[in-house]
Amino acid sequence: MRTSEADLERMSLSRLLAVAGHLVAMHWQRLMGGYGLTPHGLAVLASLERGSALTQRELARRCGVAPSTLNHTVDHLERSGWIERRRDVADRRLVRLALTETGRRQLRQAQDAAGREMEPMLDHLPPADERIVRDFLLATEERFQSEDDALAGPAGAGTERL
Repeated sequence: MRTSEADLERMSLSRLLAVAGHLVAMHWQRLMGGYGLTPHGLAVLASLERGSALTQRELARRCGVAPSTLNHTVDHLERSGWIERRRDVADRRLVRLALTETGRRQLRQAQDAAGREMEPMLDHLPPADERIVRDFLLATEERFQSEDDALAGPAGAGTERL
């Protein structure tokens, strides 16, 4: 059932942000699903594109999730041929994950689709207001991330954001 406009107007800002975020996340999931990806899968490919081969622990830190959360995602991405596991040459005990050329193409297709299909959904935001909204969202993300890090204690410290 759809929430009425009057209910949305009376909703607290934090709840309204959660509702809007949930709706955007659902659209992202549907869109990425058409490319064989989940939002975590997209984050993994994008993280690997930005840097050298990473361990699953390093990748999880960059994506802001527990390493065990990525097990299924990493397995799927490897089976799809989008990433590969490589033994670290300096420390053979470590396994590093790297983006393949096929993975790079898949990432570009998904990012292009997001640009075509997701960004136009935000065309109701006047360009002059984009910086204000962006600053608000970045500050909100940072505040909530800091709170999560504090609650997680030493094990959660240093978690990098998406």
